Amino acid sequence: MKDDYYDEFNEPYLPARYKEIVRKKKQRRLYKKIGMIAVAVIAVVVVFVLLTGFPGGSPQPVPSPTLSPTPAVTSLQTTAVTTAVTPLPTAPSATTTVPSTPAITKPAVGTSVTITDTPEPVQTASANTYVTPKGNAPKITEPQAKLIALAAFPNLPAGDMKVELTTSPDFGQVWKYTLSADTTIETSGLVDAETGTIDTFNRTIHPGARPQNPVLTIGNARQIAESTINNRNTGILSINMSDGRYVPLTTPNGNVAGSYRFIYNRIIQDYPCDADGFIVSVDSVSGVITEYVQHWQTPDNAFMIIEDPVVPKYDATYTVQANAKNIYPSSISGLRIISADRRWKDRHDPAITPRPSTIPLAWKVVFDDDTIRAKGSPAGVGWVDTHTGELLEITYQH
Repeated sequence: MKDDYYDEFNEPYLPARYKEIVRKKKQRRLYKKIGMIAVAVIAVVVVFVLLTGFPGGSPQPVPSPTLSPTPAVTSLQTTAVTTAVTPLPTAPSATTTVPSTPAITKPAVGTSVTITDTPEPVQTASANTYVTPKGNAPKITEPQAKLIALAAFPNLPAGDMKVELTTSPDFGQVWKYTLSADTTIETSGLVDAETGTIDTFNRTIHPGARPQNPVLTIGNARQIAESTINNRNTGILSINMSDGRYVPLTTPNGNVAGSYRFIYNRIIQDYPCDADGFIVSVDSVSGVITEYVQHWQTPDNAFMIIEDPVVPKYDATYTVQANAKNIYPSSISGLRIISADRRWKDRHDPAITPRPSTIPLAWKVVFDDDTIRAKGSPAGVGWVDTHTGELLEITYQH
């Protein structure tokens, strides 16, 4: 009896047993839910694998449709170049050049401006400057070229505008225009046959009623020249004026007030370009621009990345003198070095875009001799690589 009493006493109280039963039922239901969820997940994975296939190997790109070939597009030069002209030799000449480098006879900068009936942006124009172009018809037609040239000079006297399709060694295909009033040429220059841009122009200075001396100072004229360059271009231009001088106008009765002429070189890595830059002439009386040339056609990446040049000036001049002696041995005693400076050898055919890092930095050595000085022929020019000391080109003619 006593043991039965204690056993009954030790039995859980009914509410506690009920709670335990409920807890176990909830636990079983939870296990069932987890199992169902796991089965559902496995089913989803199996269906996905069946639909997409088993992965294996590297992914392959979707084949692209074959496109029809398109013609190559030739980029247009958007800037003009100076007209550097090879003068006609008056005697047999000798030119030594490195293959693939065009030889260009580059005269020294003159000390006077001659107003003529042909465009002379660098004062070296001659009858052999232009040739009849061959190839496709220009985008700018003859009537359009006339209208463009006339619209550029609205303040000039009315006259006869003539245009002729020509090919310049530095501008490419252009329309050469001349505006004449009666028998007087008022202006001349070049219109780009592809873009219609006025590449160069020269305005004639009439000597009548001009004072003998300039009205403007060279400082005033320089401000006008640089303002003109800025107004015709956008962005920041890295240029440096390499020459600025007053050039009187010569008349049968003596000199009268002429013009100021400024030459600006494009600067790359602190060194000037030989071709790229500007030439601007300003009337010393009226302040009118009488000459404008813009040469800016070489891409930035075409210039070599330079280190410190290692070839000194005297080595470069000696190399040029030694090669000049081989060309005209009898003239070496009268040979004179006019100038020698480091600059980019960037002059090239306007139809060709230079490859990256192909424009070299070189010593440009300008020289003459007794024969050149007597005949007034263009000075000789030699180019020597600033890193290797190699003669890149020499032009020397009598």
